Amino acid sequence: MTRDEAAQTPDDGATNAAASQPPAAPPADERPRPRYGEYAPEGWTWQPPADPYSGGTTPEPAAAGPAAGSVHGAPLGAPVPTYPQQPGAVARPTDRAWTVALLVFGAMGAVYNTLSIIAMPSNILESLTLSASMFGTTPPDEFAPGPAVPVAIAVGVIAQFALWVGALMWSRARMRAGASSWWIPLLAGVAAFLVVMVVTYVVAFSDPALVEFFLTPPTTAP
Repeated sequence: MTRDEAAQTPDDGATNAAASQPPAAPPADERPRPRYGEYAPEGWTWQPPADPYSGGTTPEPAAAGPAAGSVHGAPLGAPVPTYPQQPGAVARPTDRAWTVALLVFGAMGAVYNTLSIIAMPSNILESLTLSASMFGTTPPDEFAPGPAVPVAIAVGVIAQFALWVGALMWSRARMRAGASSWWIPLLAGVAAFLVVMVVTYVVAFSDPALVEFFLTPPTTAP
């Protein structure tokens, strides 16, 4: 072996000693451990999320890794899931009881109004006779209803039952949704009363003699 070859040959003992040494451990992080999440890696910077109404998207974190740009595994800027409350979750026992009671009362009122509308032509003359005796006037001998009276009576009867059925269906839908419904039968009752008043006006003013009686001022006896 020449002197040059001996100089180029590495020392086997030094090589084996270097291979047997363990690798150097990374320097320990002496910073205090945060209470929530982890430290972001070096080089990562926070970017505010883009406005969703402008058509932009939320930028991704620059650094890779499960802990980069995340808190407890959730990415920054991610929407928080919400759980909408079910409509029927809130029970309204008092409202339900009042609604049912008013619907029952409204059914009896619809029947009473229907009978009153049907008997209205005969009841008008009796009411006029009683009023004339109180004011000392002479009531008409008879009541001759006009041609619009049967139509007005039929419309009034249908409207009574239509209003009650509509109130029942509407109240039922609102009770199933957990909403307030006690005012619906009251609203239907006011509408039914207005229908009775309109039918009474049409029936009473369909007779010209009755109209003249209404327009004549009452006179009292000396």
